[in-house]
Amino acid sequence: MTIHTTNLALAAVLAAATVATAVGFSSDAEARTFTADRYVNRDKCYKVEKIPQLIEYDTKGIFVRGASRSWSGNMRRGGSIVTNKYNDPVYIRTVRVLEDQHYTLIPTSCR
Repeated sequence: MTIHTTNLALAAVLAAATVATAVGFSSDAEARTFTADRYVNRDKCYKVEKIPQLIEYDTKGIFVRGASRSWSGNMRRGGSIVTNKYNDPVYIRTVRVLEDQHYTLIPTSCR
């Protein structure tokens, strides 16, 4: 009877180990893999912005004449007031295009 008891105990231990192993594998078996079809949106969206022309005005572009002084008033008349007037230099303003007008695309979400 001791042999049967030993065999039964051994069988019980093996059964318990088998059940534990099955439980261990069953938790892994619950994480199943599967395949599915899906559509991927690879669209890219942009906000369009128009950039105006960037220009530079040079107020001292083309030199015309330098600073000078001149007299104003009647010097021949006695008692009159005459002025030694200052005349500013004269320039022609020039324009230079630094960046021409264009459109720029700014990345944004497609909503």
